[in-house]
Amino acid sequence: MSINTRVAWLIQDFGDSENAFAKRLEVSSSVMFNIVNPKGRLSYPSGPVLEKLLALEKDGQKISAEWLMRGEGEPYISNHQQAIASPQEALEYLRLTIEELQKNSKSE
Repeated sequence: MSINTRVAWLIQDFGDSENAFAKRLEVSSSVMFNIVNPKGRLSYPSGPVLEKLLALEKDGQKISAEWLMRGEGEPYISNHQQAIASPQEALEYLRLTIEELQKNSKSE
């Protein structure tokens, strides 16, 4: 499952349309369209979009960076589990993962 598919899954899990989810994230509907809609570019989410996704909460749980970026583990983690990593560690993890995704997309 690609990151685009996981973002589309989140839209459904939150019970939103693409446009409503874009508003929830405070991004344009065209950004969301190009991430999740097969008629769009299916581009990878930018760093700011990833940060907004990872800040979302559902039922007191946040989206797991490991699940969102790599498809590993569960989609949501408790706030306690997320607090284990420092913000600097989380940002470094995101930076490395984005670099890896960019490398993989260029080789495809």
